[in-house]
Amino acid sequence: MKSIFMSLILLKKIIEMFIILLVGVIIYKAKIINDVSTKHLSNVLLLLVSPLLIIQSYQIDFNRELLQGLIWAFAASFLTFLFMIVASEFLCHGDRNRSSVEKIAVSYSNSGFIGIPLISGVLGDKGVFYMTAYITVFNLLLWTHGIILMGDNDGLKGAWKNFLSPAILSIVIGIILFLFQLRLPQFIENPLEMIASMNTPLGMIVAGANLAQGNILKSLKNKRLYYLSFIKLIVYPLAGLVVLWLLPLEFEVAFTVFIALACPAGASVIMFAQRYDRDAYYASEIFVITTLLSVVTIPLLSIVAVNLLS
Repeated sequence: MKSIFMSLILLKKIIEMFIILLVGVIIYKAKIINDVSTKHLSNVLLLLVSPLLIIQSYQIDFNRELLQGLIWAFAASFLTFLFMIVASEFLCHGDRNRSSVEKIAVSYSNSGFIGIPLISGVLGDKGVFYMTAYITVFNLLLWTHGIILMGDNDGLKGAWKNFLSPAILSIVIGIILFLFQLRLPQFIENPLEMIASMNTPLGMIVAGANLAQGNILKSLKNKRLYYLSFIKLIVYPLAGLVVLWLLPLEFEVAFTVFIALACPAGASVIMFAQRYDRDAYYASEIFVITTLLSVVTIPLLSIVAVNLLS
């Protein structure tokens, strides 16, 4: 019964997000926003809104169980990423221009734009708190393993600069505030909370604008995209679920990492494809199709996850 209830909450949350995503599609098609303004909105989200949401999630009372849960979330995130990275070498091969895009797409999910709003809706600040561990491991591996995948070994020398991203810095600040129990005064916390609440609507509007830039009908005819979606949305979440079940994790920790795994391909695959002159259109197709199909797969797999992890 608990699994169905949580699945319904997730489904409700996904439908709400999907409606906002459609708003993003509509206002892009209506030329209310364009490619340039979409990029600016994305920067506002990445550089301001999401970091403030992360900091806010750490404004909770300290206890040893939360700290242990955070450490376990780091460990579980690393192990599941390790599995996906290795498995992708066997499951995604062929033309190097596309295989590198596929490997990043199936390994690195949209845990920020979609994962944070989803887990926030189900588990609240505690879920966002644990999700920061996944996002930290995500960034560390994306800017090392991801660069290697793209064949830019020289780029590793400057990769450390990307670890100083607002997301990582906000996690460091949040952990310091949490460990030393430094609470922001109300007149500062209230406006930060209002800005942080923009994370879901702004993220979905940006995602919708990105979807509107592609040819969805054409993408739906590409059979390869369904193979990649099967790996990203079903195989990896279920395999990760087994790993999470074997570890001595609290339900909240395990379920948070599972939701991150079950999310569709992240916008980072498009960014990396553009940055390293790979097939950016193909990357956007993977992003579009996995995002659309995740509306069905996340609620269904969450029933399995709740039953197994409870």
